[in-house]
Amino acid sequence: MTDRALWGAHHVGTSKNDFNDFYHDDPIEEISHSKLRSKFLTTGVLILGSIFFFQSTLASNISLNSGSGVEFGQGISQTVACSGSTDLILTPRSSFTNGSGSSGTHYFNSVTVSNIPTSCYGVDFTISAYNDSSSTPLALFNSTSKSIVVYDNGGAFSRGIGSTGMTVASSTGTFTATFSVPVAQSTAVYKLTIQSGAHAPFYLVGNTGPGGGLVYYVNDAGFNCGATFTSTGSPTVGLCHYLEVAQYQWNGGEDPLKQWATGTQYLGNTLVDVSTITNESSAYNNVFGVGLGYKNSLAIVTQNGVYPMNDYAAGAARAYGGGSKNDWYLPTTAELNLLCQWDHGVAPSVETACTGGTLNSATYGASSAGFVEYVYWSSSEWSDPLGAWSQSFTNGYQDFWHKKYTFYVRPIRAF
Repeated sequence: MTDRALWGAHHVGTSKNDFNDFYHDDPIEEISHSKLRSKFLTTGVLILGSIFFFQSTLASNISLNSGSGVEFGQGISQTVACSGSTDLILTPRSSFTNGSGSSGTHYFNSVTVSNIPTSCYGVDFTISAYNDSSSTPLALFNSTSKSIVVYDNGGAFSRGIGSTGMTVASSTGTFTATFSVPVAQSTAVYKLTIQSGAHAPFYLVGNTGPGGGLVYYVNDAGFNCGATFTSTGSPTVGLCHYLEVAQYQWNGGEDPLKQWATGTQYLGNTLVDVSTITNESSAYNNVFGVGLGYKNSLAIVTQNGVYPMNDYAAGAARAYGGGSKNDWYLPTTAELNLLCQWDHGVAPSVETACTGGTLNSATYGASSAGFVEYVYWSSSEWSDPLGAWSQSFTNGYQDFWHKKYTFYVRPIRAF
């Protein structure tokens, strides 16, 4: 390749705005399938006991509409750790959705847990549903979400992690979780399991994250960051749900201008990118690039580490320690594109380029983000070791440039 392709920006045109995405207890007596299919989910009450284990991930099966043991609406009363001698009451409900003509379908659409004592303060309750032939939980809402997670915050109940697409109504000792768009047909639900465990904080876009930055991307299903945190001990153990960006003036003022690499490194280094986003056709985004900026940044720092960390983009990002976190990094093109979308008030999509909106929009809580109307470095290289990808926060374009150029830097982290 020639220097000409790197010393000036190579603009990816608007025609590429759409790009490729990239039990501790024994189970309740077995259920009669014929009766289950004919009598499920209207409204009923189940009294729960030892299915709850404080700070535990164990659960008991709840069999519904059994013809030979527990009929729907009958109670199961057992002892529990977090509720002591208090019986908890579970009420599942269904809703009917009209179909074409005279057809329609009943869906499992909500569940109420009541009579919850103060001894259960601080736990996350998790409810899942299963059919009669698989140990894999059924998707219940939000197309793919398989768990109802509700946090008992001192008797005030709220959504837990991975709960976009679900609402929680809270009253004294009671919560009702309702799915905005239920997807599990009531005839498919054979049993429910319920667990209690340690609380995992739930963040919304625009919230302050654990590193003191702003949460700009939420993925309920989670994305792979296993390789990302092997040296920093991520509490999510390889599955992350959030991206957090450092606050404005993280470096003591406006975002700093840095080279991608320093000294002779940008002239003779080998390719260090691990995100697979190394060619023009997939430059904007790739779903596999979400969560891999940390690994990229480690590789870049290893190659450029003989120079002061703050002399180059990935080094400056890695040197940041906001919130006493040591896992800040330079984002990949995928993570940078999502960051641009958030800042401009555009709905997040790993399949769409950052276009439209306004800089530092208040739509998703980015009004205080303080991004500069210019170009920011990503940690993704071009297909030649002399070049790396960047993103303009003016128009959203991603371009490749020579690594010696100076562009703005903003650290992010995944958790």
